[in-house]
Amino acid sequence: MSDAGPEPSFDGPEQLPFRWGATTHPGNVRESNEDDYVADAHVFAVADGMGGHNAGEVASQIATTTLRDRLGSGAANLGVAVAAVIEANASIFSAAYSNPDQRGMGTTLTGLAVIPPANGQPMRLGLVNVGDSRTYLRRSGHLRRATIDHSYVQELLNTGHISEDEARNHPRRNIVTRALGIEPTVRVDSWLVPLVRGDRWVVCSDGLVDEVVDTEIDELLAANPDPQDAADALVAAALLNGGRDNVTVIVLDVTDGQDPPDEDAAVPFDDWNDRPTSMIEADTRELDRPIAIATTAAGAVTTVDGAAVTRRSRLATVLFAVAGGVIVTVLIAGVAALIANNNDLEPTPTTSTTSTTTSSTTTTSTSTTTSTTTPATTTSPETLPSPSP
Repeated sequence: MSDAGPEPSFDGPEQLPFRWGATTHPGNVRESNEDDYVADAHVFAVADGMGGHNAGEVASQIATTTLRDRLGSGAANLGVAVAAVIEANASIFSAAYSNPDQRGMGTTLTGLAVIPPANGQPMRLGLVNVGDSRTYLRRSGHLRRATIDHSYVQELLNTGHISEDEARNHPRRNIVTRALGIEPTVRVDSWLVPLVRGDRWVVCSDGLVDEVVDTEIDELLAANPDPQDAADALVAAALLNGGRDNVTVIVLDVTDGQDPPDEDAAVPFDDWNDRPTSMIEADTRELDRPIAIATTAAGAVTTVDGAAVTRRSRLATVLFAVAGGVIVTVLIAGVAALIANNNDLEPTPTTSTTSTTTSSTTTTSTSTTTSTTTPATTTSPETLPSPSP
């Protein structure tokens, strides 16, 4: 299934500087296609459903429909784009709760929303991501990953336990640590990025990246200047390399915008995987543990105890510090209680005279208050380094 975008035109204020193409395919193994996508003038997104037939495909359709309805005319700001993702999460979770046949369904979601010019700011793009579907940017002949996968193997990559080649065929590569519809709240990665003339964005499900290495993706993008031809070529490569999963690709070309940087200038996404993620949270409360969802070859969904998922080193450091503080506090409280108990067991002092004997007993009361302070983290959308307007 293909969906080519219109030829660019700038005759009126409503015309946008984009050309795009989109293709989806169920793959060589699965009978149904649980992927879905939206490729309209103002929003471009891919959702990869999980949960089996009549569940995963429902979740992905809810996600793309919600984005189309809420962002079909653009997003006033980045927060509006994130709010649409949060609404999709709530809708999927509610649908799963009300229908036993759809319990546990969920979906990944990654994509771009157009943020029209306002208050002296030029037109920009809002990039959102939940799960392990992926968005790439090709600029000045260099391909970079613009999103960070929320997956078990990505955690292993972050900690240096496995290589990129090992991740591609890892037995747990189908475990995601974040998805829409699994919990009533969701954390959404989000970035605000400029429009740069000549940029080529690729929005895709993991059916592409599990079969086609980044270098081959880059070569196919360079060899196919037309966005629809590029999308078709990428899907064909995934099928040729095995096609073990549904595969969906959107290729979006920016035809006007800021001047591109020098060819030898670094793409401003080089260090995205090395920095803390910029997030807007649906709920300020942190979950006790990350959610892990595993999908089988048949599309069934299994929830895995998130405690088994490797934590980021930064989070581990914070948790270790908090745990240490709690232990010290408990030890102090225990010592104080022991001292108080010993005081109660000591003999009662007695004062005597020849005529009257008066006994006075002093009881020492010890009060111990134990408090645990949980660090509160406030996150806000981060404007990434970008060329000067």
